Amino acid sequence: MLDSKKFLITALVLPIFCLLCLTGYKIYIFSVGEEVTLSIEGYDPRDLLSGHYLTYRVIYGVNDVCNDNKYRSKKEGFICLDSKKFSYNRPYNCNLFIKGICKYKRFIAGIERFYIPQSAAVKLDRLVRDNKGKIVVSITKSGVAQVKKLLINDQAWENL
Repeated sequence: MLDSKKFLITALVLPIFCLLCLTGYKIYIFSVGEEVTLSIEGYDPRDLLSGHYLTYRVIYGVNDVCNDNKYRSKKEGFICLDSKKFSYNRPYNCNLFIKGICKYKRFIAGIERFYIPQSAAVKLDRLVRDNKGKIVVSITKSGVAQVKKLLINDQAWENL
């Protein structure tokens, strides 16, 4: 009887603890990361299984990102925003870089979608497809990036 109570308490507390740790990690990225604004171009506004969000391509201003054919599956890559260069090796002489993975010739850094309310989905999708969108990203010293804001015509999307 005592073991089942301990198991129940553990089963209830462990997911809450994990959620708190994840939230703390996201807050850490927001607070210590350096803010950068990047242009985006949209192509798919929502996924029926995951709710409403904008999915877009981030324009890093770097040529030949993930174009090496020998990596057809996942391969870690880095974009140096200082020198506008891509590399499969961590850049040591770069002050600001984003870490991601190359998968089928696409660089994925985990900042390629932004969740939005359903009521704003159609309007924001149209504006992002018209190349009027930008994202404000917080980037840590280790290259982890997190989207802070979505901008439309250099204004927060909520102010439209």
